[in-house]
Amino acid sequence: MHIGRAHHGTSWFFANHRWGARRNSTMQPERRGRCPKLPISTLKPESLLPSDHRDISHVRLVRVFVADTSTPSYFHSGGEPWQSGSRAHTRFPDNTRGFFYCAPRPGLPTIASSVRFRCTPSPSPSSFAEGHDLLLPNGLPWQILVGQAAISYPGLRAALIHEGFLTPQAVEEWHTRLGKTHGRLSAALTMFSLHQLFPINFAAGLVLHVVPPDTQRVAKLWLSQIFRTVVDGKSIQPFRGTGLAQFEVSPVNPDILHLRIVKLVEPVSRTVPQDVAGGMPLPREGELFHHRPRSDGVCKPWGFNLRRQNKLGVAFRMLVGRLDT
Repeated sequence: MHIGRAHHGTSWFFANHRWGARRNSTMQPERRGRCPKLPISTLKPESLLPSDHRDISHVRLVRVFVADTSTPSYFHSGGEPWQSGSRAHTRFPDNTRGFFYCAPRPGLPTIASSVRFRCTPSPSPSSFAEGHDLLLPNGLPWQILVGQAAISYPGLRAALIHEGFLTPQAVEEWHTRLGKTHGRLSAALTMFSLHQLFPINFAAGLVLHVVPPDTQRVAKLWLSQIFRTVVDGKSIQPFRGTGLAQFEVSPVNPDILHLRIVKLVEPVSRTVPQDVAGGMPLPREGELFHHRPRSDGVCKPWGFNLRRQNKLGVAFRMLVGRLDT
């Protein structure tokens, strides 16, 4: 997946590095604050009609009715209503015109497929191939996982079942896999493969859910201290900023996983001087993340030993496919 600068205004974040773009002076007054009702006939790209073409520019929330379902699905500009917490949702950017559709992910579980928005140059369904998916501020696609729909979007779930993207049996199995402990999932933070990109915030911890294709389990990766170090006996976060990262197996030791910073979104800055943080280098695009876990320790690439016998070890082994260790 290309993660550079988005086309056609789809990455509205890059003009304003804060989550919440400035209000466009040309915004139509009648659309401000509204939640448009958008009936569409299908989520199948090959069956789209010109009447399914929608303009969702400048709105924060839309009500989508798919294939005559009576229950609407509420789609936020951030993709997931719980992802932004108490912070206000930004609006969909300029020129967000196109089609909602369901995108399969070959080789991955059904619940890894997602509903996306394809921006197209014209209302004709024949322009679908010329378009591109709407991107979130961090460069990842705006999407609602089929797994999310199975749990939290009853109207969308019914439409996905009606159109053959999902089965009642898959919904029941997914409920069983999640159980009561995982709650709502984030599309960007649900891991289906080792090299999948995910967003990071250097001023916070990291919580991911691992869903391997060949197991009925869902594991939680909770790395609350990954971006922290110890100064004068206190745990601090020496950096602020956001980006995209991925795990990778060490080329020297196959039992060790490292974290690579693939892309910086919000510029990284220090909260304390480098000498106070034990010499931790500023995170840079394309490089491994370095940390100093103890005040008397040395700064080195962050690493996790896959042989560790704890919940994190189980989750990471599931991620790399070592289900028998």
